[in-house]
Amino acid sequence: MGAASMRVQRTHQVGRAGVSWIEHLVTAELCWLFRPQDIADFGIDAHLEIVDGDPAEPTGRLLGVQIKSGSSYFKAPTDSGWWFPCSAEHVAYWLGHSLPVVVMLYDPVTKRVYWQHVNDQTIVNTGKGSKIHVPKSQELTADSTLDLSPLARSQSDVPAVSQWLADNADELQRKAFHELLLSARLQAMLPDCGILRREWEEFPRLTVRLASPVGSRLHSIMFDVEVVTSIFTAAVLIAKFGSGRRVAPLMIVVVDERPDDMPPNPSAPPVFVTPWSADGRYDESLRSTLDSVLMWCSGRDLKE
Repeated sequence: MGAASMRVQRTHQVGRAGVSWIEHLVTAELCWLFRPQDIADFGIDAHLEIVDGDPAEPTGRLLGVQIKSGSSYFKAPTDSGWWFPCSAEHVAYWLGHSLPVVVMLYDPVTKRVYWQHVNDQTIVNTGKGSKIHVPKSQELTADSTLDLSPLARSQSDVPAVSQWLADNADELQRKAFHELLLSARLQAMLPDCGILRREWEEFPRLTVRLASPVGSRLHSIMFDVEVVTSIFTAAVLIAKFGSGRRVAPLMIVVVDERPDDMPPNPSAPPVFVTPWSADGRYDESLRSTLDSVLMWCSGRDLKE
């Protein structure tokens, strides 16, 4: 057998080992159903069916899973996880799939599995393709049912959520909903950051912390984020906090408003305003504003 054939066989064995180990975890730890997709599939290796209730019964709610096995998938680490590179074709397929899709990475050395939900908030465009940050905190264990189960809602639930936001959700509910989605997007853009969500404080609701190199040392930087659902509210906050007296920068994120309608940034930072939408339309504006915030923080640190 040639060297190339041996490498192909070894890769296949590692791939099968990953699928088998994840099947074991799903059935033994999560107590869900695991259905391998043995017929050639472009980007889905298995379906998971949620089992719930007492007595436990299949719910008909499914997740599609893309499984990647091997040490090579752990060669792009961050402080809080790993980058998983993927093609534009795969991303389009996963986002357009009839099921919610989860990527799972299997480490054959440690026999640990880590996962990430594929959506507009977790995908980062690299120019040549895309990448998804898979966090260390999302290891596949029995406790994963709490995080994975809500993702497996049926497709018929999606318009219901949109209708609920439009018709029934009050201002605080809409704000909390968008804060959670924005937190996921910020984590994808700044994978080494930590995000604190203040449940009981009116303002600010989110604080982002991360380490930044300053000269030969690492310096911790911090900025606050406030999500608003109207330009009027953004203008009120700018008037209140745009005096330049804040120690930490404030980024005001205005949901579902056009960039051209944004109020101007105050002449005295550190208050920055950006539009943002959960469907990713204004990710460029969000990224540009993040860069401005980080640049301001780095300049202040250098002065100190």
